[in-house]
Amino acid sequence: MTEVQGSEQRSGWDVRRTLRLAEYERAALELFAARGFREVTIDDVAEAAGVSARTLFRYFPTKEDFLLGMPRRGTVRLAARIAQLAPSDTPEQAVWDLILEGLATDPPDAKVMNLWRAAAAGAPEVVARVTGERVELLFTTLADYFARSLGVDLAVDPLPRVMAGGMVGVEHALLQSLGRSTADLPEIIAAASRALHVRRP
Repeated sequence: MTEVQGSEQRSGWDVRRTLRLAEYERAALELFAARGFREVTIDDVAEAAGVSARTLFRYFPTKEDFLLGMPRRGTVRLAARIAQLAPSDTPEQAVWDLILEGLATDPPDAKVMNLWRAAAAGAPEVVARVTGERVELLFTTLADYFARSLGVDLAVDPLPRVMAGGMVGVEHALLQSLGRSTADLPEIIAAASRALHVRRP
């Protein structure tokens, strides 16, 4: 039995493994949020997840990996989609439309994001690592895309990197705003669009 996701076919085993990992992550996040990241052990997570610590170690070699997985997956997915974009005469609009399309088809769950934030509150070094990885990967991917669209050399023209910095900053602010104010997703998107001076589709 297979499940089709995008252009990929995933085996039933892959699907089950993904669901299992999500269950383990959720158990860990709930414990971290309730008791504090530093107070929870792998054995605690294993007990909450109903598996052995040895099983968890196969999927999550360190406690930090419970916090790193979800944001890393989101970053890699977005960067891959940007890298596949065809060059455009209006590259900022093309990227922004892509980001908004992703938000529309797979809207972020503010409750899950706030759970992750609460779980990571006791591990500022992990938050910094996640943020740094996201900024670096998206910045590099966007700068390359903008350079291709503009037909310029990144080693010569600073504009693609400046454009990438602006886009990364606004996208980061959008995510940081979710679940942290009374504004809903459409209101946050509208504010982000105004900041970028691009239209909403």
